[in-house]
Amino acid sequence: MTIGLRINEEIDLQLNNTISDFGKLKFEVREFLKQTSSFIEVNEFQIKDMVKESHYVVTHEGDDYDFYGMDTASYWFPITLRNSIFVSLYAFLEHILIKICRILEKTKGLSTSIESFKNDTNIKGPTIETARMYITNVAGINFPNQSPEWRYMKKCTILRNSIVHNFAHVNDKVAMKLPMNGVTTKIEDVANEVVGYNYFEDFGEGASKFGFENSFFLLSGFSEHFLRSFAILLNKFFRMNISLLDGRYDKEHASFDFRV
Repeated sequence: MTIGLRINEEIDLQLNNTISDFGKLKFEVREFLKQTSSFIEVNEFQIKDMVKESHYVVTHEGDDYDFYGMDTASYWFPITLRNSIFVSLYAFLEHILIKICRILEKTKGLSTSIESFKNDTNIKGPTIETARMYITNVAGINFPNQSPEWRYMKKCTILRNSIVHNFAHVNDKVAMKLPMNGVTTKIEDVANEVVGYNYFEDFGEGASKFGFENSFFLLSGFSEHFLRSFAILLNKFFRMNISLLDGRYDKEHASFDFRV
């Protein structure tokens, strides 16, 4: 058993030394997509089960009326959870793009670091756009910045900033990006999606009471759509820059496409 473990460790060491940094980055992304997709699916099931378990029926004058003991949770909890998941997904997008920049800086021996580039007062825009400019303008590497997936990510930047800094308020910047797949401005859409049918009517003044007026909300499919767009974006990036996978075993182990 000890000999077998030692052999496996030696194989792992050989692969680690002969797979490029970009190959290792692809492994990191693939594992993240796999685990995160499963996590999102499980959490959506748990949200719906929690609300369904709170269901009860009241009979009045011969008619049955459906009620949910967790009416409040049926719209508060999904909103908070989905926003948190989305902000985490977006942070991973930033992490990967910055990591690409650092790998390029090291492997190409660039004199300008991504850190100094970000701190340049002449460079404006969000982190993902700064990373994109470094990749194309400093490292001279192709990037799919004309793709629908990249345009989608830039829209998501506006949503992310509104969630983090402005409680998901629909300001002018957000309004210009709507409608978007998996995004709604009606709180009853969130509640009805969780319950599974049109239980909640128009909240009207109730939306204002709960602080939901002029806000946007993420529906159950939003995070999966974000993950798929992220996967497609990176697939396009590596197809445009196949020479980046230059490790001895990259072709054998790191030539896969990302899938969600």
